[in-house]
Amino acid sequence: LLSFARKTDPREQDVQLNDLLEELIALSAQRAKYGNVTIRTDFQKNLPAVMVSQSEMQQVFLNLINNSIDAMEKRGGEIVIRTRLEETSVVAEVSDNGPGIARANLGRIFDPFFTTKPVGKGTGLGLSICYGIIKKYGGEIEVRSVPEVETTFSVKIPLAKGKPDQAGKKQAGSEDPR
Repeated sequence: LLSFARKTDPREQDVQLNDLLEELIALSAQRAKYGNVTIRTDFQKNLPAVMVSQSEMQQVFLNLINNSIDAMEKRGGEIVIRTRLEETSVVAEVSDNGPGIARANLGRIFDPFFTTKPVGKGTGLGLSICYGIIKKYGGEIEVRSVPEVETTFSVKIPLAKGKPDQAGKKQAGSEDPR
């Protein structure tokens, strides 16, 4: 718990996303249970580490998990967190079966101070900060939502050039062209 209370440490290090997500799920478990929300995982095994700030990634994914719990606060539901290797990136998805995000709001969801939460419940900065952190690492964060069905936030973080994939081979395009 103390590691989450510290100020954001911008130092980059190899981070195992599955391990980080497991820690955040454990941290969120009581709040989820109180809201009648279950959290399920579907993690690809042996993902390569990504070179990022661990505390910044904690901030991103804790925000996404908390937003999902908030969305299902009164009615309960399920969050599914998935990870996978996709070409030269690690992808993590946080999905929930809450009320969803209206189509009109999807284009503004990462804008600073934009929130769909009631007054006093949110600042509208969480997703904007997440967006900035992921972009800083050359990654992407996207949202897909079908109201009353599912909302999925997808975070793609590139592997460092020359980092071996899980088979121990260099990434395509990282070889010296000479």
